[in-house]
Amino acid sequence: MRALGVDPGTVVTGYGLVDEEDNHLFHVSSGTIQFSHKSDICSRLQQIYIEIEKLIQANRPDAVVIEKGFYSKNVQTLVRLSQVNGVIMLTSVNAGIPLFEYTPLEVKQSVVGYGAAKKEQVQHMIGKILRMESPPKSHHASDALAVAICYLNSYKIRELR
Repeated sequence: MRALGVDPGTVVTGYGLVDEEDNHLFHVSSGTIQFSHKSDICSRLQQIYIEIEKLIQANRPDAVVIEKGFYSKNVQTLVRLSQVNGVIMLTSVNAGIPLFEYTPLEVKQSVVGYGAAKKEQVQHMIGKILRMESPPKSHHASDALAVAICYLNSYKIRELR
């Protein structure tokens, strides 16, 4: 089972591919899609679509997983993140791959065991869980790996229902 986790962002979008075999998790790849603050939102959304589509075509994940949008006092931020989520959803649907969403609380509980964990704690645990020499330097990449791990830790339970 392979999951592509995505940490949606308008300036930096993180991605992480994780394989699960015989109840062991393996890091496949991770990284970020970055933009200049000066680039317009339409160009960013188009590039996110292109890059996620490339990742899907090259790696054929069984699922695409994103973190559910959080509530923000800044409505403009929420709107922009919703647009990014919509592009990722569209990319997944167009590729025929199911998409799943988890809240930040669910992701942190799955990876760290504590729903209010700090980004550094998540990053540290990602390195341990995936037996990496060092965790990803980018919080966005480690968040994407975390959401993929959350899915892989829970999909078997969902199948039993």
